[in-house]
Amino acid sequence: MNQERGQSLIEILIATAVFVITVSALSLFILNTYVSGRFAQEITTANYLAQEGLEAARSIRDNNWSNFTIGEHGLAISGNNWVFQGNKEDVSNQLRGGERKIIIEDMGLDRKKVTAKVTWFFSEARPQEVQLVTHFTNWAKLTPYLAQLHYRWRNDDGGE
Repeated sequence: MNQERGQSLIEILIATAVFVITVSALSLFILNTYVSGRFAQEITTANYLAQEGLEAARSIRDNNWSNFTIGEHGLAISGNNWVFQGNKEDVSNQLRGGERKIIIEDMGLDRKKVTAKVTWFFSEARPQEVQLVTHFTNWAKLTPYLAQLHYRWRNDDGGE
């Protein structure tokens, strides 16, 4: 009889261990799925904000090249137009501790490098960053020259 009780106790311990391992593995899987989904959502939001920043910079450039100044800028809307304001923009309403900067660097005559940088905290110990980079030219200044080239090309080619 004592031996049967000993066997039952061992069976209960083994069953409990298998249950605890199974529940732990399932919990870890569910937690990992949640974290991965949240991270994917935040990366998507950060990419959207960076792309929006480049589009806003393009709008500022199109409105007035002289407003397209070198340095770090935040963005704001004034009178239905994007404008630079401050040196960064708070986007923490969309990303935890989030900031967006538009960084403009000179690349020569009528050409500038633009970086839209979004930073945020996925967790306290895990900062994240997304950067999108492009180059802009002062197309308004170059347009008459391009029009002249197009005119020459059409007339030299015997086109229309």
